[in-house]
Amino acid sequence: MEKRTFFNHIAQRWEKEHRIQKEQDRIRNLFAFLPLRVGECVLDAGCGTGRLVPFIRKKCGEGGLIVEMDFSEEMLKFAKKKHEAQNVYFIQSDAQIISLKKNLFDAIICFALFPHIHDKRGSLEEFRRILKPGKFLYIAHTMSRKELNHFHAHVKGPVCSDYLPDEEEMHRLFSGAGFSKVSIVDRPSLYLARARA
Repeated sequence: MEKRTFFNHIAQRWEKEHRIQKEQDRIRNLFAFLPLRVGECVLDAGCGTGRLVPFIRKKCGEGGLIVEMDFSEEMLKFAKKKHEAQNVYFIQSDAQIISLKKNLFDAIICFALFPHIHDKRGSLEEFRRILKPGKFLYIAHTMSRKELNHFHAHVKGPVCSDYLPDEEEMHRLFSGAGFSKVSIVDRPSLYLARARA
């Protein structure tokens, strides 16, 4: 099964599973580490059903701009139903080829997406291209790298071999894509890699 088909099929289940309080608490904890500011323009790459929108809006305010991007049309349908606001926009796009002009965003949050990207270096180059110079990309999960890779290994379907690279490989990928100021937090219930464009 192709990955897009896989994520289209699980969209409804994904939406239900991520409404549980434990997951909401973990996302809230994650956002304590994301220094988003009022009025910023933020890309939520691989947005799924839009579960980050309330957290981004709380930090960026009504004057901020949020772009929700996913390659799954079914995931985006759920996101659009939940978040009808003037400052929230939705685009269907693959993270490896993003049809947006350069230097658009003050921040890109890549939440629960990076392991699923085949061309990781290419996607990082795309993220850097659409970030404003000096701004940050955040690759985030509510699990440690070890927890996440173990979880994916036991999922049936095309994501069973999707993995989050180790710290050395992440540094190499970021550097090769032109990022700097790389920092990685990897601990139970939290993974956060940060890099500056």
